[in-house]
Amino acid sequence: MRRTLPVIALLAFAAPASAGTGGADVPPSNGPVTADGGGAVYQAPKHKPKPKHKRRARPSSRGPVLSSFTLRSKRLYLTGSPVTVIFRIDGRSALRDVRIYLMPTGSRTPASTLKLGRLARGTAHRIRVTGTENGVLAQGDYTVRVGAKDARGRRLRRAAGIRSTATLSVLRNRVPVAGRFPIAGPFTWGGADARFGAPRAGGRRHQGQDLVAAEGIPLVAPSGGTVKTVQYQAAGAGHYVVLTASGENRDYVFMHLKTGSITVTRGQTVRTGQVIGQVGNTGRSFGAHLHFEVWTGGGWYSGGKPIDPLPLLRAWSR
Repeated sequence: MRRTLPVIALLAFAAPASAGTGGADVPPSNGPVTADGGGAVYQAPKHKPKPKHKRRARPSSRGPVLSSFTLRSKRLYLTGSPVTVIFRIDGRSALRDVRIYLMPTGSRTPASTLKLGRLARGTAHRIRVTGTENGVLAQGDYTVRVGAKDARGRRLRRAAGIRSTATLSVLRNRVPVAGRFPIAGPFTWGGADARFGAPRAGGRRHQGQDLVAAEGIPLVAPSGGTVKTVQYQAAGAGHYVVLTASGENRDYVFMHLKTGSITVTRGQTVRTGQVIGQVGNTGRSFGAHLHFEVWTGGGWYSGGKPIDPLPLLRAWSR
């Protein structure tokens, strides 16, 4: 019997194809493979990095805050009473540079700046504005604003709902209707050197208006009031009289009066037009004349400020 032997089939194992023959490489598990000759590129899966937590910025410390701001009047008459600015600033640090700015409407450049320096925080401040702090303001509308810095240099900001500016109209034409011109006789206005604000030696400014008149011409009270001062100053005003006008918040000052001509005494009540003395040439004076000053907002060297007397004098002379 013929025996048939079984055919043993050999399994052939195909070798992996290479990219060089057009096949694609199986990517290894440990990294990317690049293809030669244009084959596909396989890359191991990327793991997304864990997001880093951002550190929150700390809020800045609180600077000065304008918590209230009021202007007591919308009109300032340069020949009348001052306007009061009332404000309060709160904060954690001391205030070192508080200012009030008066800027012409539509301009960011101040026409006048009141430098108040260091003020207490957390309290209401009342500041009187005359319009003559840095020279006489021109007529017109101004924006009033408060500025400040604290000890750390942080600028002022306003609290919610608080207005930080106000409009102020500056006017010159409020004068006493019944006022009398102080010289009862002929006079001249003098030149530019006779005007209010004219430069003087030592960096000072002229605080009044010089009116040239002959020695001995009578001087009269522009308004009824009380005599505040009768004094003599050899190196300055000579014989002089200060009169506080009744109900006007205003002092009138007469300087260089003739020796022996003063007819009033301190504390005396005088009426409008009453003679108080005569034109003279005493003290630091170069020729007979009247040096006339007007002080408002507290009066002559008692908290007030001198203002330009020329508008008043021109009104009285008419």
